[in-house]
Formats: sequence, structure tokens, C-alpha cells
Amino acid sequence: MTLVEQIKQVLYRAPIASISQLRRSSSQSMLLYYLSSLILFTVFIGLYNHFQADFKQGLLDYLFPPSWHDLTEDFVHFFYAAQAKVVLSNMILSTSLVFASIFLFPLKERFSAHFEKDSAYNNGAGKEFPLILQAWEETKLFLLYLTAQLIILWIGYYPYSISKWLSIILSYLFLFFTFGLDIISPTFQRHRIKYTTILKVLSRYGLVTLLFGVLYSLPMILLSLLIIHKTSFNFAQTSAILFLVNMLFITLAIPAGTHLASQMMATAKKTPPMKLKKKLGVYGLTLMLLGAGLFLHGRLLISIHHKSQILKVEYDIDWSSFDASLPDFSDFISGQSSASLTFDLVINNTSPYDLDFEKSQLIVSKKDIEIGQVHIKNFSVPSGQQKKITMTLDSISDTSSIVEFSDILEDWRIDLKLEVWPGIPFVVNLVESQ
Repeated sequence: MTLVEQIKQVLYRAPIASISQLRRSSSQSMLLYYLSSLILFTVFIGLYNHFQADFKQGLLDYLFPPSWHDLTEDFVHFFYAAQAKVVLSNMILSTSLVFASIFLFPLKERFSAHFEKDSAYNNGAGKEFPLILQAWEETKLFLLYLTAQLIILWIGYYPYSISKWLSIILSYLFLFFTFGLDIISPTFQRHRIKYTTILKVLSRYGLVTLLFGVLYSLPMILLSLLIIHKTSFNFAQTSAILFLVNMLFITLAIPAGTHLASQMMATAKKTPPMKLKKKLGVYGLTLMLLGAGLFLHGRLLISIHHKSQILKVEYDIDWSSFDASLPDFSDFISGQSSASLTFDLVINNTSPYDLDFEKSQLIVSKKDIEIGQVHIKNFSVPSGQQKKITMTLDSISDTSSIVEFSDILEDWRIDLKLEVWPGIPFVVNLVESQ
């Protein structure tokens, strides 16, 4: 297919064929697939609602001391709010694909097969893989999804503009390509073409794959942006809405994907399978990246658990130790000032474990405007002992938010910024006044 023909197939001929060539058997399979997805989704949500309290409590018990279980929002903030919003919505849409692939792949195959037969494509006689081999192929695809998603999330944890944009771009490319791969592949597999060969064919027709993914993902992307920016839904509610509606677009995309696969079938049958040496290299690289992603995320969870030990001790301020170098009054009123403030923080370690403080920061804000930072140096407090640490606030501070003396005691916030991995911060709210 020429470049122009590829564009025509994706944007015009495949969508038209997916509707005009539906017959009774393929229409029934379509209805069965979508209704089954709704039933499965309902069961999943029911189980989640029934067991979510136990799961949440167990997670909190492991990560945080009982007196700090309210920090669950900070925990969620780290894993979700730290990511760009579009990365999260794209992850939800990709998860819908994985969900459908794992639990509904026999019905997806049945739907695609009936549409291929009703449309009388010249693909030759189909001979499906045994069910166990189909499951294995879908498992490999799931591992590929998981590997890519772990990499994208890890990049997004870093609080740098370049890492945020890189994670956004990768998440879009991943969503579009994997949508095409997941929906187009059943027709190829029905003719005994495995994923390794399918990947070669779809990479050759990369424009077809990406445009197909864009066409059927774009409505959901726009909906996700609307939900994120225009509603107050939490992550679970947003996930449920996107997950449910996306299943409709996946259902509509299956016959279009069957049409596109039929147009590429001749090329696919002529494509030689990947050589064993190269296949082993690809599998090895994927497993290595998957292992690295699981290891890094595991270490991140362990690090957060260890950092939570600092919340088990008692803190107090020695008010007699305050020493301040204040700015000129005119600078203070203008909102920009250079000030130095020191005070002693008394730490009483009542926990049974020795406590190690690594380099961290206390961030002081008022009305969401940062006033200054207290830099905490490395130190340790043995179990059962008390230690007095001198804290120093020495920075260029924005004081424009506190010039109204009538609300000087309101809207203050103090956060503790920890480094759970080199370059990756974890921010915990310690004090917040309303």
C-alpha cells in the first residue's frame, strides 16, 4: 500500500466497512462482546467495592504508622498526581485494552472471525492456534504492555519538564500503537501468524497502526481531558467512566481492525518469522526491562515504607532558640525579601527502631505561595533517645501572601519533602491551617 492508500484505508474505508459489512452473525458477536465486557466490568467493580476497604487498610498498615493513616492522600498523590494527567488517562485507556485482551480474547476472536467471514475477504482458510497458545500470546502481549508502562511511569516520577514531556509523548505513542496491535492482531493470529511477525508487519505499516490508534482513541482522550479538567471526580471514578466508555470504542474498532488486517494479509504471509537468535534477544531485552521496572518500583515502595518511620517519632520546637535576621520593612511589604531564621527542633524517638534522617526539606507556604525552605541535614536518632537539631531557613522568600495582617494566621502549610529515590521527591503534609 502506498502512503496515500494507507491513509484512505484507516480514515475512510475501514470505518465504513466496519458498519456497512456487518451481517447478522457479526452483529450478534458484536453485541455479545460488548454485553460481556459490561458484565465483567460490573463484576470487577463489585469485587473492588467489596474488598477495597480491606485492601486499603492492609496497604496503610504496611506503609504508615496507625496515627498517620490520613496520609493516604499523600501516598496517592505521589503515585498519581506526580504524573502528568494525560499520562494517567492514557494508562487507564491502555489498561482497558489489557483487560479486554486477557478476559475477553475468545469473544474478540469470535467477533473478528464472524466479521471476516461476512465480509468475504480473500484471506484464505483460517486455522486458529490452540486456545492455550492464544492465551500464551496474550500473556506475552501483557508483559510487553507492563514493561512499557513501568518505564513510562518511572520517567514521569522525575519532577523535570523534559521528563514530564517525554513521559507524555511516550504514553501517546504507546497507546496508539498498542491499540492498533491489539485490535488488528486477531485476524493475523487466526491465520497462524504470531505476535513477533505481526510486530514486524505493523512496524512496516507504522502509519496505519498509529492512525488507527489515534482514530479510535481520540474520542476517549478528549473525554478524559474533559473529566480531568472540568470535573471533581477522583482517580477511581475517572477510571471507571473511561474504562466503561472505552469498551464501546474497542467494540466498534474490532471490525475496522479486521478490515485493515485483511488489506495487509498478503504482506504478512510473505513476511518471514523472526529468527530464533533475534527472537531470544527481543525476549531477553523485554524481560530485562520488565525486571528492572519491577525492581525499581519495588525499591520505591520499600523506600516510602522506610521513610514513613520518621512519622512515628514525636516532634517539638524549642521556642527559646529562635534567632532571626529580618529584612527591611519596605522589602517585606514589597513581597521579596532575603531572611535567615534558625530554631531548634526537638525529636523524641519513642519507636523501637533507630531513626536515620537523610537530606530533606521543610517547605513553608501560605496561600499556595512558597515562603521559604528549611534544609535538613543528615542525622540519626537512636531508639528511646532525644535529639535537638538546629534548623536553618535561609532563602529568598516570597512574602507577598502575608502582607494582609488580618489573615496572617490562616492558610499556612508546611510540607516535608523527602527523596525516596535519587531525584524523585515524596512530599508529606505535616501542618495545614485553614
